[in-house]
Amino acid sequence: MFMHVFSYRLRCLVRDKQTVFWTLIFSLLLATLFYFAFAHLTTERERFEPVKAVVVNNQAYRENAGFRQVLEFLSKPGENQILEIAVTDEHEAERLLEDGVVFGIITVGEPIGTAGEPVGLTVKQPGINQSILKAVLDEYAQTSKTVAGIVAKNPDAARQLIGELENRQSYTEQVSFSDAMPDTMLGFFYALIAMACIYSSFWGLRNTVDVQPDLSARGARRSVAPTHKLKVVIADAAAALVVSFTEVLILLAYLALVLQISFGNQLGYVLLTCLAGCIAGVSLGNFIGTVVRGNEGVKTGILIGTSMAMSFLAGLMWVDIKHTIDLKAPVLSYINPAALVTDAFYSLYVFDTHRRFFTNIGMLCLISVVMCTASFMRLRRERYASI
Repeated sequence: MFMHVFSYRLRCLVRDKQTVFWTLIFSLLLATLFYFAFAHLTTERERFEPVKAVVVNNQAYRENAGFRQVLEFLSKPGENQILEIAVTDEHEAERLLEDGVVFGIITVGEPIGTAGEPVGLTVKQPGINQSILKAVLDEYAQTSKTVAGIVAKNPDAARQLIGELENRQSYTEQVSFSDAMPDTMLGFFYALIAMACIYSSFWGLRNTVDVQPDLSARGARRSVAPTHKLKVVIADAAAALVVSFTEVLILLAYLALVLQISFGNQLGYVLLTCLAGCIAGVSLGNFIGTVVRGNEGVKTGILIGTSMAMSFLAGLMWVDIKHTIDLKAPVLSYINPAALVTDAFYSLYVFDTHRRFFTNIGMLCLISVVMCTASFMRLRRERYASI
């Protein structure tokens, strides 16, 4: 009897074209839009270009041998090249800046130790490259003034200072949890998959509508069938899970094979995450369908608002909101199924252990059990008058 109900329910769900569009086709279209909007911003495809600047060839610049050596070192071709410097007169420098050929004009002013600024920077507009130029010149000016002050008090320390400046030491160490390349744009695709999992709730809502006699004619017919209600609910939920999980697998295949989005080499854990997310989605639909009072339109409206709010908090519209939620209201991250799905993907991509991953999966399963239990208990207590 279970397989009979399951097979017929499965065929009934796949014929619901409207729900198939919103749970599958809409996700594929959104993934395509994300790809064309964000793919060129992927950090691993970016390459740092040296910042172009021009130095005014005045007398102060020609007499400042130390500053010329600094610029030559920073402009030396190679992996560590930061600047691309050209030396010219003031009129030509202004023309290059106005035409957008360079990002700034560097002017050497009064000697270090006087009241004036040793090095000046002129830019046309603010930006990242202009900020890099300013940071380089600020560090040079600060270091130069510090050395000049020390030498003025202790002339014998000049040789030692020069040696320490040539061999600077770093007292910090960059630590990575894995070999994964940082890629902020993956957050949008993770949130998109989470949204697809949460959209499984539409199948759960469809099931509850079709099993309640006061909401649909189909529900009225099924309520008088001799099959036990628990078997009907479980068969319906299994059919909804099969349909939703298949849709998410199609989305994953489209992202990985067509759009070339990398999800790492832990395919089994990725599929487990999607399965847990689909279970939570179907459970959410069942919960709203049974607990919320009203007709199908009211239930659908509440479900849409709830699923979109969960997707937003998981980073679908603004990827940084997830980090903000973790800092300001971390409890929301543990009760939001969409956030748990995205965090599970993050943990697979970033960390080399699975402790955080299984924490997210465990929370998804716990939320699903709570919602399923509440839904069935509410559905079991409902009684209808015979007419």
